[in-house]
Amino acid sequence: MSIDATYFRLERVIGSGTECFLCSLDDEIERKYIDAYLSELVMDAKVREKIVESKGFCNNHSYKMLLIASKPESSDGHGVAITTQNIIEKLIRDLRKQKKHLKGFFTLAWNEKKCPACLHIANFMEIYNKKIVELLSSNHEEFLKLLRNSKGLCIPHFTALMRKVAREAQEVKQDIIYALVEVEEKNLRRLNQELSEYVKMQSYEFSDEHRKTLEEFY
Repeated sequence: MSIDATYFRLERVIGSGTECFLCSLDDEIERKYIDAYLSELVMDAKVREKIVESKGFCNNHSYKMLLIASKPESSDGHGVAITTQNIIEKLIRDLRKQKKHLKGFFTLAWNEKKCPACLHIANFMEIYNKKIVELLSSNHEEFLKLLRNSKGLCIPHFTALMRKVAREAQEVKQDIIYALVEVEEKNLRRLNQELSEYVKMQSYEFSDEHRKTLEEFY
């Protein structure tokens, strides 16, 4: 991914007004991966071998792929079934090998460090986090303006970005932390205010019509 493409994607999602722009990027990367896998790679023997070796996808990504592949108009079910069958056959072989070694059973289960979809998304999100730190470190005025006008980040993405700052930012680390915390606090206050309004409108003082209007707004 080029530096320009990384910036322009950040600019696009922040400008869209989404609640957490990194969640939007995360979802976008996930959708593209699943679409590409099911439409182009699910019947590829070499790709299948790697999926089987990793013990398959995590529950979350397996479920999402199964939902798409099981639609009547989809032809992806065949490839998903073959891959799942191969994974099960490998698990059976591994179980037989580990019968006499209790510790070996703990290596049979899936974990997020092996799910190909999780790894793919994590690699891209690392690129975006690194780019954000670079932009803030260089005092990029256009990006700072975008960030301050954004709706902030969800707590998991905010925490991950702060960890990235702690690891990589140098002399301007405190300024970056201040900018990110300022944006996050502003938006948490906004969310808290919206929730307060919602709770208030649910009281007996308001009519059903008022409540319905508020629920449609949110």
